[in-house]
Amino acid sequence: MRGLFVTGTDTNVGKTWVGQHLISALCKSGINVTPRKPIESGWDKDNKESSDAWLLASAANQLDQLDSVCPNRFSHPISPVRAAALEGVTLSIAELKDQCTPPHFYMTKSDNVKDDFLYVEGAGGFYSPLCTDGLNADLASALELPILLVAEDRLGCINQVLLTLEAIERRDLVLSAIVLNDVSMNEDNPKFNSNMNNHKDLSAMVSCPIVSIQHNQNDSAFDELALLILS
Repeated sequence: MRGLFVTGTDTNVGKTWVGQHLISALCKSGINVTPRKPIESGWDKDNKESSDAWLLASAANQLDQLDSVCPNRFSHPISPVRAAALEGVTLSIAELKDQCTPPHFYMTKSDNVKDDFLYVEGAGGFYSPLCTDGLNADLASALELPILLVAEDRLGCINQVLLTLEAIERRDLVLSAIVLNDVSMNEDNPKFNSNMNNHKDLSAMVSCPIVSIQHNQNDSAFDELALLILS
């Protein structure tokens, strides 16, 4: 099964922002992307256009399949497992795996459509609680997809990246790339320092590809990321 499990070093590091642009780049390359955000908390039915699931579905031109893209939506803006519990819902890793994987991805390798790509985005960080019996890490292990790790490019991210990499390695999962997401690089941000270079420092510590993304970059940065993911 070809695809990607997208996780972060923390919540609000820009997974969906990176994801929607990456999905658009993959689609532009002729890839048939199946997006999945299995659980989303903080769902506002009156403002669904700003939700993670909506943005991912829109990027893949699959807004008509929003219920499949995100089958579990909860209103409370807290951890998915607690948000679900407040609505009397229990979910398991096995259920989420089935919901993430459309039937055509179960075809034999010889019959599989080579341009199908399963894109699954977790909720929060790699070890964040996801459902009743597991973490994001457990769903990633169940799906056995390569990992794309998104981190906010700021002071302190190296520690978070290295801890998450160690957790990924312990589960024998493949790390496809690290994305350093330039969320708010300006001198007014206390997490910003003009002398830091997380890309250079991390490159001396890890062997996997590292991609720095700035919000004022054009689509070429995501075209390059898509090529890296597909290589």
